[in-house]
Amino acid sequence: MIYVWLMKMGAAEQYIRKEISGVYEADEANSIASLCMEHITGFTKADRLTKKEELLSDPQQTILNTIITRLQQHEPIQYIMHKTWFYGLELYVDNCVLIPRPETEELVDWIIKDVKASGKDVFDKKPTEADKTTQLKILDVGTGSGCIALALKKAMPKAEVWASDVSEEALTVARRNGSELNIRVDFQGMNFLDENQQKLLPTVDIVVSNPPYIPIKGKDLIKANVLEHEPHLALFVPDNDALIFYKALAHFGKHRLYKNSSIYMEIHEDLGKDVIELFRREGYTNVELRKDMQGKDRMVKIVNG
Repeated sequence: MIYVWLMKMGAAEQYIRKEISGVYEADEANSIASLCMEHITGFTKADRLTKKEELLSDPQQTILNTIITRLQQHEPIQYIMHKTWFYGLELYVDNCVLIPRPETEELVDWIIKDVKASGKDVFDKKPTEADKTTQLKILDVGTGSGCIALALKKAMPKAEVWASDVSEEALTVARRNGSELNIRVDFQGMNFLDENQQKLLPTVDIVVSNPPYIPIKGKDLIKANVLEHEPHLALFVPDNDALIFYKALAHFGKHRLYKNSSIYMEIHEDLGKDVIELFRREGYTNVELRKDMQGKDRMVKIVNG
């Protein structure tokens, strides 16, 4: 067990970076060290600059040592803090849900911009207005932490938003986030791959999903902090049926999506052409593939014409 006596705030942050340098690249280690210190002390980066000569307390040093040990075992800092940020929202996370990624924020942003362009009146809401509306109905499939559904409802308070997941543990996290943020989303437990259970869901204007899409054979390419700590149920699909969730989304869209409405999906960077071909075979003609900020094929929009 690491133990450091009478460590100053400035030195503590440097110490974290040094101790995790074998696990993380320099830029990531710097970011993690800063997050750790804010978590331990409650002070922002700017505040810590003025307090860098102040000593950590004994309890703070104990927490620091514990966090370093966990980080050296590749545990994500978001799980250690039970906190992450997504599209301006602070979310609770644990190892029952995936840690939301910046690429998924791009998917949310795409939806919001498209709805704004459509002119639908869903963005401003008076406190006395009812939650329900006929303006826009959205379903998030495989919601995990609830990040997508909650971000969309926050941005478009007049929209009705539902979200589903097969994992009751994930739904507990999503509902907790909805309650703590005071954002109303209808979270439902169900297996979306079961066509009979799909019938329990409403007809909607928008379906959005960041489903499992990594073939099991790709496990060897996954970083240890993901492979050893994030839920495999939300990551992997069978090698012989990597598009299993996209098939289910295509089926659902044909039966429970209003005409001229859309499906927005995050995809595996290597499966863009396969996903497009799948939806075209199912009769969808309006298909758009979009790259993420890193130039990778990451998002697809389907319009149910």
